Amino acid sequence: MVERRDDHQSVIMGQTDLRRAYQDGQVAREYVGRRFESPLGSLLHRRQVDVVASVIAKQGVRRAVEIAPGPARVSVDVLSGLESAVLIDASAQMLSEAARRLRERGVRTPVHLVQADAFQLPLVDRHDLVYSFRLIRHFERSDRLRLYAQIRSLLKPGGWLVFDAVNTVVSAPLRAKAAPGEYAHYDALLTPGEIRDELREAGFDTVGLEGVQYRFGLLQQIQYLVAPRSDGLARGLMAIVDKTGGPPLEWVVTCRRA
Repeated sequence: MVERRDDHQSVIMGQTDLRRAYQDGQVAREYVGRRFESPLGSLLHRRQVDVVASVIAKQGVRRAVEIAPGPARVSVDVLSGLESAVLIDASAQMLSEAARRLRERGVRTPVHLVQADAFQLPLVDRHDLVYSFRLIRHFERSDRLRLYAQIRSLLKPGGWLVFDAVNTVVSAPLRAKAAPGEYAHYDALLTPGEIRDELREAGFDTVGLEGVQYRFGLLQQIQYLVAPRSDGLARGLMAIVDKTGGPPLEWVVTCRRA
């Protein structure tokens, strides 16, 4: 069951080009396929889903909020069994695609779709869990702290937050060698210590950092060289490489409201 509510028309990302892209119907329809159905994208998606699903199962989560869900990429895989959920996005096109995918996947949890700005969240009810991917990382520290404050207002005391953060050790060298315009949008590049300090200042206790896409350079080579010839082989090789450890490209961060 999906209920639509439009409360705000503001820009969630704070970046004009990104906002325009996400308000394009074709971009919304193709978002998952373009980014998360390849072997490399699927590896990232599965890890994010697994962490959110684990928090829901282990912490007895009944009510959850996803901020910036896009086309409900994560939510379609984690919402079954909850009492209720709220998906908040600035893009009407993304919310429409989210509604379609939730129906197609047969998600029976009551889901409220809210068009709103993440910096001006309209909800007043407290929830057990908030999760958000590809949002917080796009902002400078001062704005990240503003987002944490908004998220904290949605959570019960001891409630959970799950999001993604980019590892500066791996990502900074890649970006230094990248062609102009390859990284079109800002990402905060952080260390584990910086993440913990930032969350402590925002009123959260860091519980875990789940690494994603270990040995990223090798994973990229498998994507480019093997995946076009054998999707299954590429997925199998990536699963093996990803278990070898080392610094990950990014983390799925789990924390609790203090």
